[in-house]
Amino acid sequence: MKRLGPTVAALLLAAPLVAEDAPKRSAAFETYCIVCHGEDGKANTEEGKKKGARDLTNAKWQATVSDSRLEGSITRGRDKMPAFGRKLTAEQIKALVAEVRSLAQSH
Repeated sequence: MKRLGPTVAALLLAAPLVAEDAPKRSAAFETYCIVCHGEDGKANTEEGKKKGARDLTNAKWQATVSDSRLEGSITRGRDKMPAFGRKLTAEQIKALVAEVRSLAQSH
């Protein structure tokens, strides 16, 4: 029993660290998206609130937009969202669309 005590205690202490780790985002997402949409995609950042950024985790909204629409928004901008078509390659934009899609699947 004495052996299990420290082991169990160590596991219990480590568990919150694992649970709180945010998913790793791509370099493009970190550079261009996090400032408004946040690492979790919920747009609860100061800049996101100022600009009315979209909650990318909203599965109902995601069901209403096509990948083509998301690519267009990233490329040309939309409302207060700036255009990133000159900063990102077509492959990076497609990867961001996939990353945005994954945000709704994880919530």
